Amino acid sequence: MSAILNQHAIEELVKPTLGAILLGLVFSTTFFGVTLLQMYQYYDRCWTDSIWLKLFVALIGILDALQVMTVIHSNWWYLIQNYANPSSLAIVPWSLGVEVGFTTSIGLLVQCFFALRVYILSRGNRPITLSIVLLTLTQFVLGVYYADRGQATKLVSTIATITWVSTASLACSIAGDVLIAGALCFYLHRARSGGKRTDKLIDVMIVYTVNTGLLTTICAVCTIILSEVVPDSYWDTVFYFMISKCYVNSTLATWVLNCAIAASKLNIRRIVYHSYIPYRLNAREKLRTGNWNTSSVSTPAPIADANIILAQDTCASSGTAMEFATMPGAAKTHYTETALSEESHSSMSLRH
Repeated sequence: MSAILNQHAIEELVKPTLGAILLGLVFSTTFFGVTLLQMYQYYDRCWTDSIWLKLFVALIGILDALQVMTVIHSNWWYLIQNYANPSSLAIVPWSLGVEVGFTTSIGLLVQCFFALRVYILSRGNRPITLSIVLLTLTQFVLGVYYADRGQATKLVSTIATITWVSTASLACSIAGDVLIAGALCFYLHRARSGGKRTDKLIDVMIVYTVNTGLLTTICAVCTIILSEVVPDSYWDTVFYFMISKCYVNSTLATWVLNCAIAASKLNIRRIVYHSYIPYRLNAREKLRTGNWNTSSVSTPAPIADANIILAQDTCASSGTAMEFATMPGAAKTHYTETALSEESHSSMSLRH
């Protein structure tokens, strides 16, 4: 009878601690697989990006991989190295402290990146940008302080006395995510030009912004709730281990989407370019022979359709709400010639 009671007591002790850490490892590695896939898609599709962007992607990818390694080590330390040693549950291994440092570092880098996007999209709105940077710096400093204090004694009892630091750090992270998502959605909505295709692309970007920010916020909120409701367990780590993955995946998803949009615009410019060449050759031939009739030289349909889409994209990217169909003839010619010039330069660069 006593053996049964002891087994039951061990199960009640192990499930909310070692079981929670093991589940955190499972979900964390699953999200890391998504990260690897998105990194492959980024380097495969966004090869024209600057070297700094590529290095930034590599940096957050390496930090994310190191975060997974710390989670694996903590599971090894509890489940293998200290197997059948219940007293080990009162100790926090060094890997969990380092994991907090990696998570807060990834949060700092990603939120600063999105702060830069907000700054560019808002055309230099400093109050919003500085608010985001201040929030992410605060969450980073609090996270480092929490990890340092926890590793000073490596006792779970010490962690229990500074839970408020972790809660404050996550709260700053949530506030930064909400501010970033709200600002991006607001300025993207203002960039709508009225063109059907452009507005559809902007709607997709807004949905991506909301979904990626929402996922990170949900993980942070669940971490705070579980750390307050069940403080004597590790259930909060199930969601905390996934926060860094959500940050990295949101960044990579944004870049891959931008590359897809850029590729779509390039295809439109190629339609204009290859349709415009025979049109100009035909006009030159008629001028040479003197057999010129303005009514006989009409703009081909591919040019007309592609011009509307191209100019709408150009207007949207410049932040103006101007329809190509209502432009005067000189403006239409200007946008068409600009597209042809850009295509010519891009074709020459690709050849070299």
